[in-house]
Parts: sequence; C-alpha cells; structure tokens
Amino acid sequence: MGSRSKQWAHSRIFSNDDAVSTVVSFILLFGLIMSVILFARMQYVPLWSADVEARHADDVFASFSEIPGNIDNLVLGSGSVAVSRQRIRLGSGSIPIIAPGTSYGALGVVPDEGNFTVEADVWAVNITRNNTGPHSLENGSVNITNISSISSFYIHIDKIEYNTVSPGDVCIRVTNQGHQNGLAEIKTESNAHLNISIWNGYGDKVIEDLPITDDNSVVERYNIDLLSPCYGFDMVLYEVEAEVLADADAPYYNLTITNSTSLNGSRIRYEVVYNEYNRTLVHYKKTSNGTMMYESRNRHFLNQKFIYQNGAVFLCQQPAATVRTAPEVLIRDYRNYTRILIPLISVGTGRHRIPLITGSGVEELQIELKHADCITFADGNNTESVSIIITPPAGDEEFRENYLQEWADYFTATVAGTSVEANPEWSPDGSYTYITITLTGSIHLEIKDIDVEGRIASISQLE
Repeated sequence: MGSRSKQWAHSRIFSNDDAVSTVVSFILLFGLIMSVILFARMQYVPLWSADVEARHADDVFASFSEIPGNIDNLVLGSGSVAVSRQRIRLGSGSIPIIAPGTSYGALGVVPDEGNFTVEADVWAVNITRNNTGPHSLENGSVNITNISSISSFYIHIDKIEYNTVSPGDVCIRVTNQGHQNGLAEIKTESNAHLNISIWNGYGDKVIEDLPITDDNSVVERYNIDLLSPCYGFDMVLYEVEAEVLADADAPYYNLTITNSTSLNGSRIRYEVVYNEYNRTLVHYKKTSNGTMMYESRNRHFLNQKFIYQNGAVFLCQQPAATVRTAPEVLIRDYRNYTRILIPLISVGTGRHRIPLITGSGVEELQIELKHADCITFADGNNTESVSIIITPPAGDEEFRENYLQEWADYFTATVAGTSVEANPEWSPDGSYTYITITLTGSIHLEIKDIDVEGRIASISQLE
C-alpha cells in the first residue's frame, strides 16, 4: 500500500506541466536578459562610455582654458585677489550597473620644462636728475640738452642796465630735432622795468609784455620763476614733453639760454633742475619656464593632454598638438614703429606643495600671483630684432616638432599685416629640442614679467 502511494505521488509531481514551464520560462528569460546585457556591453557601453568621457574632456578643457584669464585677473587685481581656484574632475565614464568603472587623469604643475626666452639688443633708458645750480651766463649763451622733463627753472637778474641803443634781451628757446617749439623773451624796457613774452610752438604769443616786478630787499632783485603758471611757459614745456616723448626718434628736447643784453654775464644767472634722458644699447635676455597640464587615462575615448605654457593652451593628442587658446602677444603698427608686447609667465610650485595628483575625483587647481612687472625700454623704436627661443614639454620627436610648429605658425599669423617679419629656425641637430623665432623690423619692445605658483589642493582637505 505504501509503495503504491509513493508511485502515485511521484507521478503527480512529474506530470505537473505548469511547474516545468515556469522553470523553463525563468531560464529562458534569464538567458535573454543576460544576452541583452552582454550585447549592450559589447555594442553600446563602449560608445556610451566614450561619449561620457568625451563630454568630460570638453568640461576639463573649458576649465583649463580659463587659466590665462585667471592669471590676467590676478595681475589686474594684485593686492586684492590673492589666489585663483578651479575645481576639475579628473575622471569620468561610469554608467551605474552596466559599466560602473571610471577613467582617471593627472593634474598638476611641471615647473622645469617649457622654456620661453626673449633675447634682444635693445635701447634702454637711463634717466639722471641734474641741477645746474645758479650759473652765470659768462659766455652769453648756454645749451642744456637731452631733457625729458623740468621740475624747476629760474632766471636771476641782480640789476638792470638799460641801453637805449641796443636794449637786448634774455631768450630761452626750446628745440626738438632742430625745430623751435617754444620761446621765452625777457626784455629791459627801462632801468626799472622788465617785461616777459612767451611764444608757443606754433609761433603764437601766449603772454605779451607782461611786467616783472623787482624785489628791493635782496641783491638779486629779479627772481623769475619761469614755471609759474602766470607766465604760461610751463604749458609750452608740457606740450613739448608730450610731443617729444611720443616721438620715436628723439624723445627729448633742448634748451638754449642766450644773453644779448649789455649786462655782464655774472649779473644774469640761470638755475634748472631737470631729468636728462640718455639711451644705452644693452643686451637683454629673460626666460620663463614651467607648464600646467592635465592628462587623461580614458578607457574608451582617445586620451588627450592639455598644456598651459606662457599664456597659451595646447590640446595634444599624441603626436598632434594644436594651440587652442592663443597667448596675449601684442604685435601692432604705430606710426613709424611696431609695438611688440610679450608676456613671460613662469609657473612654479613653491615649497612643500603638491605639484601633481592622479585620480578620478574632483581636485582644486590653485594659482597664486607672486610677482608682476612691466619691463619697458626706450620710447619709440628701441630694437631691430627680437629672438624668441621656445623649448617644448616632454614628448617624442614627432610630438615636439608638431608642438613647436604650432608656435611658429602662431607668430607667423600674428605678424601678418604688420611691418614685422617672423623667421623660424629649428635646432641645428634636427632633434626639435627647441625653435628660434626671430622678429625683425622697426620694433618697440615691451615685456610682461609674471611669476605664479600652481598647486593642487584635495577637495577632501578643503571641506
């Protein structure tokens, strides 16, 4: 009886078609889901991940392209803005459940590469302050040359000796490049009166026969302050200074003081305090170095490197390299010379700083201004040739060639339409370790000398 019951139960279980179909359906559904997941992972996940990594690369490049502007803001706001901060996510590409892994990247400062050197024989300005002291007109005339500005100008006359036959006068002529730009004339009208007249550079009278009073309490009875506003001679000098300092060839002027009176020279004295303008040809050489970089380590999208060097941002896909953000080099024609303003921006890390970090999280790139100065030389045309020597960041020979060629193409395009020519020359050994770009023409050179420190601060440490 027991045996028949077991057989009956066994036949009941295996004769239940519903249970068998449920198991089979589950196995088929599970296999279908796995097939879809495997198909998606094989066909679509790489595309989706590559798309996410590409968007991440665009975001990083947008942040990296802000570096030149941030440094400019630090320079403009020096003293009020201390540090520029940018948060950058180093990695991306994670798709929950389907592809949870992420790519990673490296962000940091490389202080010892990417030299950028400017070299030129340039006319520099040497300004010296001079004081003639009370000096007599023994020989009747004196010339004071290479004046860039005057801070004090007196004529002292201790006595008038009027001569009706030949009254004479004291003349002060202002000349620039041999052309008269102003005139002051002090005349004796009698034994007790002096008059002064002023002409500007156009030959018009500014002051006509203005009486000058004497001072009976001193020996030098007439102390004429020619820079006193009441005479108007200060405006003549101001216009001359404004004109000659903007002139390319002779940013200075000369004074000639002449005594044609019957007075002995010892009775007429002049006293001038002025700045003397001298030009000296010097050999100038200045180098900036250091780069900032981000390098991706993607799983599906092609790897890229973003490099900041001396105001320019490069997009590098080995071995290719392209300038994506141009440096602020100014090359522009002005009258009879071409102004060239070149930034020299050095990037360091400072002591006990984190120069480079690798990962996939969000990190902060901090840039601090350490020094900013504008180096100027003589006004107008101060050199005929400027050499720019550039070394590339680390990379193979083809990368170095492409990188340096981008700099050469940039300068060739920048001088287009100006009076300056750009001539690139490769390193003679053919290894593309540097390139020399020579700019020739009638050039007014200026340099922006800037030092910054870059460092990485972990977000976990900041929050």
